[in-house]
Formats: sequence, C-alpha cells, structure tokens
Amino acid sequence: MEAFLKTLSVLYVEDEDMVREEVSRFLRRRFARVDEAKNGAEGLELFEKNVYDIVITDIKMPVMDGLSMAERIRNLRDGMPIVIVTAFTDTDYFIKAIELGVDGYVKKPIDTEQLIAQTLKATYSRFQDVQLAKAKNATIKALTQIVGALSRAIEQRDPYTNGHQHRVSIFAESIGRLMGLSDEQLTSVRLSALIHDIGKLSVPVELLVMPRPLTELEYSLIKTHPVNGSDIITGIEFPWPIDETIRQHHERYDGSGYPDGLQGEEIRIEARIIAVADVVEAMSSHRPYRPSLGLDKALEEITRNRGILYDPAVVDVAVKLIREKGEKIFEEAAFTSRSSGR
Repeated sequence: MEAFLKTLSVLYVEDEDMVREEVSRFLRRRFARVDEAKNGAEGLELFEKNVYDIVITDIKMPVMDGLSMAERIRNLRDGMPIVIVTAFTDTDYFIKAIELGVDGYVKKPIDTEQLIAQTLKATYSRFQDVQLAKAKNATIKALTQIVGALSRAIEQRDPYTNGHQHRVSIFAESIGRLMGLSDEQLTSVRLSALIHDIGKLSVPVELLVMPRPLTELEYSLIKTHPVNGSDIITGIEFPWPIDETIRQHHERYDGSGYPDGLQGEEIRIEARIIAVADVVEAMSSHRPYRPSLGLDKALEEITRNRGILYDPAVVDVAVKLIREKGEKIFEEAAFTSRSSGR
C-alpha cells in the first residue's frame, strides 16, 4: 500500500496556514505529489489545470467553501475521490457531504493515520485497477512471448517457410489497422498470424518441403493443420480467440474452404484477414517446387476472387496497401529468406 500511495497526486485545500503547512509536510512524505490551496476557489483553479488522484479539503473556508468546491469538482470529473477534513459538526454540512457522495471524513484535530486510512479507502478501487492492470500486462507479455517461441519453433522446422508467419503477421496487422480494428483485435490478428501454421508441427516435414506438387492423399494430410493447430492452442487460455482464428484461416468467403465450410461473417474477421495476407505472402515467395510468382500474381489472385474466396473489404484494403507499398508490406520482418506457405 505504501508503494501505491507514492504513485498518487493530492490536492490539499485548507485555509489555516499552520494546519495546511503541517499536514502538507506529512502528506509529502507519503504521496508522489501534493499541491496546496488556501480556499475552494484556489483549489478549483488548481484542479482545472492539473491531474489529481484525490482531493483532501477543509469544509468552511473563505471565498468558496470546501463542499461548493467539491460539487464543482464532481461536475468536472465524476467519481473523483474526495476526503473532507473539518472541525465543524454542523448537520447541514454532513447532509450536503453525503449528498455529494464524499469518500471519507476526518475530524480535526487531524489524526494522520486516520487521514491515510480514509485516503486509502477513497482510492482503493483505483488501487485495485492498478493491480489488475499490472497483472494483465504481465500475463499478456508472457503469452506474447509464448507465441513468439512457438512461431520460431514452427519456422525452424521448415527452412522454406522461415519468416513466412512473421511476414503474414506484419501484413495482416497492417490490413486490420487500416480497417479500423480495435487494439484488442489487432493483437489477436498479429499473434494468431504468428502461429497460424502451428498445426504443421503434426505434418511430416517431408511433405512441407516436397519439391513437387502434392498428391491428393498428401494434400489431405496438409489440410489437417488448422484443426491440429487449434487443438494445440486450445489448452492455453489466451485472452484472444487465437484457437478459433487458427482453425478458420483456411475457410473461404463462399464456404468452399476447410475444415468447417464456414462462409461470410461466420468466419472470424481475424481469420478473413489472415487468409488474404497468407495467400499474398505465399504467392510472392518461393516454394520448394516453384519460384516466387510475384506480387502482381498475388494481386491478381485476390482481386479475381474478391467476394468469392476472400472478404471483399479485406481485399480492398490489401490491394490499397500493395499498390502503395509493394514489397514494403513485409519490410518490418527481420528475415532475409523467402517462404513457401503451403
């Protein structure tokens, strides 16, 4: 809790100089920042110019009293934590304080420990939010590192696809950003794309590097990788729908894809985006049995199948990016080799 207090900024309003100076000295030892005001008007002016985590105020003061200031502050920022400090016990003041919903009350002469206790009570929800945010950030960082490790494991297994998932991830995220996806969705797109081929870990590596077109039986084995990948990821509790996206990244807009024959908006937007980014990267990169077909052929593929195999909205954005950036759509990837993307 002490560490939490050191993160808080306090506005302290008190008209009695000796009290204000003494309490301010105490508060500065406990809080990150303490600003002082002599009355409600000064306090309101400071509040309008700065950002505070809590307001501690006397009630009866010249120019503007503490409750009038508190009311104005609550109009400016609903839910602002406010603790009142006063020697007065007038019932009217307490009724107004209750109506305002002040978060704490300390009677003069001030007991500093009680003041800290009331401050903690008033800011406890913020403390919980901070702790939850820290825990969430730590979890997201760990899960992101897991995805990165899995991505490297997949690509090290097959030298022909080294960098493929990373490049797809970069292009897919660019598409999603231009489409206006939320930050959460963009994270989902980026991480799903990084391991969209994780199911190929269950496919014999010989099939992945076969220097000829696959037979029907061999291709049927390759086609198991979306389901296998989803099954692998299902055991990890990601806050994003990565398992569904991996399962769906070979679904097609008209329902002709696999494994479930989903169509249109039955397919997650993340999977619809990755489907386009995947085919563009694969066609513009070398495969074991053929050289790169180039971006022009990839552009022709997604344009010809706009609204058929691929989401038209995704295609439109992908085409715009390709025409504007060319090969630079993959430029952020720190890889030198091309990929196959079978």
